[in-house]
Amino acid sequence: MSTPALEDLFRGLVFYGTGGGGRAEPGLALLRHFGADWTPRFTAPADLPPDAMACATIVIGGRDPAEDMPAEERARLGVPALDLAMPLRFARAVQALERATGTEIAALAVVELGSLAMAATLVAADMLGKAVLDADGTGRSIPELGLAKLDLVGLSPAPAALVDRFGNETVLLATSGAAMTDHLARRMNAAVHGRGLACAGYLAPMRAFAAGLVPGSVAAAHEVGALLGGPGPAAPRLEALFARTGGRRLFSGTATEVHWRSAEPYRFRDLDYHFAGTGPDQGETFRIWVKNEHHLVWRGAERIASSPDPIAVLDARTLEPLTTLGDVEPGREVVAVVVPALDPIWRTAEGIERLSPARLGFETGEG
Repeated sequence: MSTPALEDLFRGLVFYGTGGGGRAEPGLALLRHFGADWTPRFTAPADLPPDAMACATIVIGGRDPAEDMPAEERARLGVPALDLAMPLRFARAVQALERATGTEIAALAVVELGSLAMAATLVAADMLGKAVLDADGTGRSIPELGLAKLDLVGLSPAPAALVDRFGNETVLLATSGAAMTDHLARRMNAAVHGRGLACAGYLAPMRAFAAGLVPGSVAAAHEVGALLGGPGPAAPRLEALFARTGGRRLFSGTATEVHWRSAEPYRFRDLDYHFAGTGPDQGETFRIWVKNEHHLVWRGAERIASSPDPIAVLDARTLEPLTTLGDVEPGREVVAVVVPALDPIWRTAEGIERLSPARLGFETGEG
């Protein structure tokens, strides 16, 4: 896969990251040691034997603190001076899960579509000789464990292996559920001053694991990324995106305010974007609620889009997808779009409830 093709893939991963999942550049940087001619190989779930074991990978973290662990505390705890690279954290998490369960894992899939976890998983899989599936466990990014299709079909993240920035390995053999697994992982991340844990979990044979996957989602992200990054003006590229996905434009606007609901470290990125409409939306106001990802959009007081459908905020000129890591600031001109969820499970009553604003913690009285 050429460098432009890799850029297309990671642009599409950021698009389906819906603001979460990381920027493209750090993910692409992890892959540079492979060289310009390296091509990632993705395996269809159906191409693996039904008894082959597979697991899912995800980065669990939260908003990092403004200041890192003090040098004297690092010395007292005996931690290394340099952080363990995320791909090595993933490789060690997979190995720890294998040791703890006495299984050999044949394939990996990311829990969610996003740049950082995909890049780190690709590198870890190459190190370990594992397949990476053309699929993920959700079809978009999610803010926490328990919200994936993997969960909807009854798979559990535990046993789960977690590796932090200092190389500490923890295996949760059993938990009371996905919410507790997520809660414990975030406490561990806080103990090492953040920077994210690599998690390997949802271990299952392919016959069961495949039921919790969104097949072909990586290929879909690649195609969307190529459309957004194609030649020519933005308008026809947007129309090509909508023709491919069935999506629609929500609004064009200029960011006027970024309102943080909470700046507490180790928690979710919980904020609102406010926009003044431009072009055909001149005179209108818009708001987007963020919990790591974009989950709700209003025109004035009217809700016009909501999760589970992926909502993307694009730079108005380049159509590059923007993340919730500070990419949207007052004065930024954007186009907001929504596309249908990649898997039909998100059209069922249970799927809609699982990724509903209420389930994500949005209170009705907020807007």
